[in-house]
Amino acid sequence: MSGGEAINKYVVCREDCSLRYVEALALNGFVKGFEVIDCGSNLFKKIRAKLVDGSLVESKCSFHEEVSVSVRVMASYIGFYRSRRLLSEIAVVDKGGET
Repeated sequence: MSGGEAINKYVVCREDCSLRYVEALALNGFVKGFEVIDCGSNLFKKIRAKLVDGSLVESKCSFHEEVSVSVRVMASYIGFYRSRRLLSEIAVVDKGGET
């Protein structure tokens, strides 16, 4: 099963998803980036998330303050996963018997 097929198994909403659903995708490490989009009014915005397989998921239009909270939550989840990947790539190299 390819990476895209594996993600499609878990991503059941692609458009007009709830903010909590998009946050949950970020919590589970599926989101690598996102942007906030205006919904024709300064008071309503939505989030377009780019998943690790390159596909997109969009939330419903929501009040801008709710979107701001979701943005902070998602940014912390994405930052957590980025830092964990960096830490997992650190390796101890044995230099000729020295440790």
